[in-house]
Amino acid sequence: MATKGVFRVECPSCGENFDADFWTVVRGDRDHEVKELILSGEFDLLMCPKCSGLFPHEEPFIYMDPGRDILAFVMPETYAAEKDKWIARMQTDYAPVRASMAASHALACEPVYFFGLGPLTGLLESDRDREEETEVMEFMAREAGLRLLPVQPAAARSLDVMFSMPAARGLCGRAAVLQAAQELLAKNDALRRLKNLVTVLSAAQGDAIPFAKADEAPSS
Repeated sequence: MATKGVFRVECPSCGENFDADFWTVVRGDRDHEVKELILSGEFDLLMCPKCSGLFPHEEPFIYMDPGRDILAFVMPETYAAEKDKWIARMQTDYAPVRASMAASHALACEPVYFFGLGPLTGLLESDRDREEETEVMEFMAREAGLRLLPVQPAAARSLDVMFSMPAARGLCGRAAVLQAAQELLAKNDALRRLKNLVTVLSAAQGDAIPFAKADEAPSS
């Protein structure tokens, strides 16, 4: 679950100094309300207890979502001027957290470093759009009696495909997925990322699908 720290801040309007709570670690797969605050732009908004003014204030925090292979170190935008220094500090300060997650196999991806909330918000917005398209495809696949295979999240982002892919029964590998994807695309050609999947698979060589999430069993 999300954890918080207390930081001393100053209101830019009236100069009042006060203690404010900030999230220091956010689990996107569990802390859904906090994730929504990030997406809505309210995550770093504070209200001054004296003048009631609202203002943004940034503090470093970690955002992680093991299921989506996200480990993001988010730092204030002003830190970008000394980017290398702050990345090194974050790597040192949070090494135990990363080691613990890796040891439990909860998170094996490489970390990313963001300066300002904007890049993380953009990533989450893109993932939400991808998830919605994935849900539509999965509904169609189940209706058609197709299997579903998970896709590595990082590969889904880099290839701009969905987080899962359909597969025809009775076939294996690339042929199974390509046939199923073409079948669904014929029914709904508005699924842009399904088109991308067909393009990627059509251009591939061999029958293996390197971006399939091999550690999970196919769902039906």
